[in-house]
Amino acid sequence: MGLTEQLGHPDPRQREAAARRVALRVWEPEAEEAIGAALVRAAGAETEPGALAAQLDALPAVEAGLTDGDLHRLGLVRSDSPVLARLLARAGRLQISAPVRPSGAATLAVVRCLRGAPRTGLWLRTPDGAWTVLERIELYGRAADRLDSGCTGRVLLSGPGARGLGEWERLDADPRPRECVRGLRAPDPRVRALAAAGAADAAGAAGTGGAGGAAGTGGAAAPVVDPEAGRMLCAALARAAVAETDPAALESELAALLGLAPFLGPPHLALLHALDAATLPARPRTYLDALLRPGRTG
Repeated sequence: MGLTEQLGHPDPRQREAAARRVALRVWEPEAEEAIGAALVRAAGAETEPGALAAQLDALPAVEAGLTDGDLHRLGLVRSDSPVLARLLARAGRLQISAPVRPSGAATLAVVRCLRGAPRTGLWLRTPDGAWTVLERIELYGRAADRLDSGCTGRVLLSGPGARGLGEWERLDADPRPRECVRGLRAPDPRVRALAAAGAADAAGAAGTGGAGGAAGTGGAAAPVVDPEAGRMLCAALARAAVAETDPAALESELAALLGLAPFLGPPHLALLHALDAATLPARPRTYLDALLRPGRTG
C-alpha cells in the first residue's frame, strides 16, 4: 500500500501511522506535492483525534509542496491548529487598500489579506525588502489576532519599512525560505549555489525578533528563521547536495547546512550519509565531516 493510499485508509490507526511516517523522510518535490495534497484531504475530513493530530503535525515536513489553496481550504475547517496557524502566517500577503497615515512611530493602514492568515507579531516585508512588524489588527472595530484570507481590516505596522508604506501596494511574510527551495531545484548550478548562499543568509539573519515576535520591536533587525522553515531549508539543501554534480554548488549547499545545523534532524543526516566523502574536493569534504561528526547535532 502506498503512503498516499494509507493516508486515506478506513482504519484511523493506519491513517495516523501514515502521517507519522511522513516526517521521517525527506521527499522529492513530486512526492512532496502528492503527499501534501493527501494530507490536506485527510486532515480536512478526519474525525479521529489521534490521526488528526498526526496529520497536522506532518504538514511542515511537506510544506514546500503545499499550495496556497491547500492551506486556505484546510484553514477553513482546522482554524484552531497551532501548526496550521504557523504555516498560514508564513504564507501571508497583505494588499494595502487605502492611504496610510502615521501613528507616532508606527503607521496605520487598511489592508486586505490576499493569502494565508497573518497574525499579530508577524514580520512582513515591503517589495524593496524593508521589514515591518504587524503590531495590531482590528476587524469591525475590535482587536483580532489574525487576518484570514479574503478579509479586510485596519492594522498598525511598525519597523523601518512602515515609514515608506505609502509607496507600496502589498506586504509579504518572509518569502526567502520558499525562494531558496525553488532555487535549489533549478537546472543551472549557479542558481543552485546562489540559492544555497541565500539559505545561509536567511539562517544567519541577525535580530532579536522572530516570526512570532512580540510587538513594540519597531527598531529591531530582521527576524531569524523559525524552526519549521529551518527544517524545510535543511531538507531542500540535503536533497540538493546528494544529487549535486557541480563542486561549487555542492560546497555552497554543505556550507549552508552548517549554518542551519540547529535545525538538522535524522532525515537530513540520513541523506548526507549517502555522500562519499572520499570523492569530494577538500572544502566540501571538510563541511560534510563537520555535519556528520557524532554529537554535532541533536
